[in-house]
Amino acid sequence: MPPKPLQQRLTFPEPPGLSCAEGRAEPVVWVRRVLLWHDVSTAPIRDVELKRGLNIVWSPVGSVPDAVANGHAAGKTLLCRLIRYCLGEEAFADPEDTIAIRSRFPDGAVGAEVRLLGDTWVVRRGFGHPHDDRALRAEDVGHLSDENLRGSFGSFRSELEAAVFDGEQTRLLAEMEEVHGAWKYVLAWLTRDQECRIDGLTHWRHPESSSHSPAQAARAETRLNVLRIAIGLYSNASSIARKDVTASASGADTARAAARQAEQRFAALRDELARVLNVGQERIWPPQAELLQDEQSARETHAQSLMALADQKVRTVGAIRTPTSDADNESRLEEAVVQLARGRQEAATLAGAVDRKREHAKLLERTSAERWADAREAKYPTCPYDGTPLDVDQARFVCPLPRLPDPAQTGRIAAETEQILRKVRDELAQDEARLTGVTASNASLEARRDALQRGIQARQLAVAEATKASQEAWATKGMVRRLFELAAAVDQALRAELEAKERLRAHQESQNAGLSAYSTAKLERWFDFLIRRIVSPDAQGTVTLDGNGLHPKIHWRGTRRSVALNSLQVVLFDLAAMLCSVEGDSRAPAFLVHDSPREGDLDPWTYARLFEGIFELGPDESSAPFQYIVTTTTDPPDGRVRSRIRLQLSASEEQHRLFRVDL
Repeated sequence: MPPKPLQQRLTFPEPPGLSCAEGRAEPVVWVRRVLLWHDVSTAPIRDVELKRGLNIVWSPVGSVPDAVANGHAAGKTLLCRLIRYCLGEEAFADPEDTIAIRSRFPDGAVGAEVRLLGDTWVVRRGFGHPHDDRALRAEDVGHLSDENLRGSFGSFRSELEAAVFDGEQTRLLAEMEEVHGAWKYVLAWLTRDQECRIDGLTHWRHPESSSHSPAQAARAETRLNVLRIAIGLYSNASSIARKDVTASASGADTARAAARQAEQRFAALRDELARVLNVGQERIWPPQAELLQDEQSARETHAQSLMALADQKVRTVGAIRTPTSDADNESRLEEAVVQLARGRQEAATLAGAVDRKREHAKLLERTSAERWADAREAKYPTCPYDGTPLDVDQARFVCPLPRLPDPAQTGRIAAETEQILRKVRDELAQDEARLTGVTASNASLEARRDALQRGIQARQLAVAEATKASQEAWATKGMVRRLFELAAAVDQALRAELEAKERLRAHQESQNAGLSAYSTAKLERWFDFLIRRIVSPDAQGTVTLDGNGLHPKIHWRGTRRSVALNSLQVVLFDLAAMLCSVEGDSRAPAFLVHDSPREGDLDPWTYARLFEGIFELGPDESSAPFQYIVTTTTDPPDGRVRSRIRLQLSASEEQHRLFRVDL
């Protein structure tokens, strides 16, 4: 084994004495066992025993590229989610894994033995939908087979909340309208989502985790207040200050909105008045004060000048007169419309007659042609057998002939038909001529009507514009008076906004001043110890509470800023809060789960010191006053710490994964 680097030889502080608060023999809440069933009617496929103190769930990565992925997707995060599920959260996996687990194990479940205020509770929550959730104060999960226990899990969740919060804290939480199910908020803090990447003190649930925790949608201020209540940095005075700040902030928002609305109304009227008076906006507002003239006098002088402009506007608008020609034009328009209607009716009648006579003429033309053909045939007959011309007198004695038409009669009929055709054509020509005349007359009437309409509309538009100009001119004086009324309203709204902001600032300052009543000394003591034990003996840790929140900081050769150190600050803050709860300085349970906390960003020595430091604070797993569960792909250090590996997982083979199958 290569020699350890010099960094490991630094003298780190020894752990101070740590024991449960008076009246406690063990942590308020901790998990003694986790079980997994593919089917609750069969034996569990996992039975993970957990102890007090440090508990490591390890998925080692291989030393070759193909084996690196074995430490990931093995089930570490899923185990953390299942622990959260047993402690009251609504979802046991992300959506993809939830679908896979429910489809493969519809009768499967997860169970746990949970120690709560010195009593053992056994819980079992099904994977199917709807869930079969059960809980009972007992020592063995076998008792949960009783079907009468269906739906009994709610009583366990109520007991959890009652164990974490006392009556005063419960009252303070009830006053926060956004908080529903305070234990779920604390659970979210104690079991952060891996997706959050430990990137903020109050960033506990990530949207991608689909945990359905109320902490996910809550405002950061709400999460901070719940955290403060849990670690004893919040009281009735804080609640009063918070409500004062909330009320004054709401008042400030209302005053701000009212001021903006007043300014918008004033600006709209100023712009309209500038348009009506045909001047620039700067001429309308603000008033130009003369030397040594107070604001009120300047406004009065400015009002007089605007009234003078309004009077001038009124004088420039001429009187609206309606000449007598307007009535004559309207009368002529009415007459033209009537004549045009009659002309169109006559044209329609003539057009119908023309169409009918044209059809009649076409029929007569065909009939006349046929009758003249008959006349010619009668006068010059042909043989019906071979079509040769015949001499009727001679043919009469040669061969028998059918009876032939009378040439004189057929000629007379053809002439009569021709005469009727000429008469129809004459009538058609007359009607077409009349239709042409009527159409031309209608076109003239339409042109006359359109000209009259355009003239009347132009006159009406001119009258409307003149009326509008007159109304605007006469309304200008009222607009000037309204302008100064709105200016006064804007001044009043701005004063109200300023006063509301001052009230908010005063309440915020009072709230911030009240924070000095809360000592972070005990929290800072443990945080500082962990910093010096895990980061460097030369480092220092501070925890401050101010109006902007709760701030754990690492000071080491100046204030250090990096992704890894920022995340380490949050991890060590959680651990410091856990250690404070051990000593009874807060109501938060001495229970904490960290799912691979930024291990890719921390060097292995820092990670090893984290494991060793927590181990040293609770070396006896039967009496350790806290429970810390951490998942990792980093090799735990050799020696005593390695004995705290409670479960080893791997994605290399399905039997080594959490569910012993590939989901």
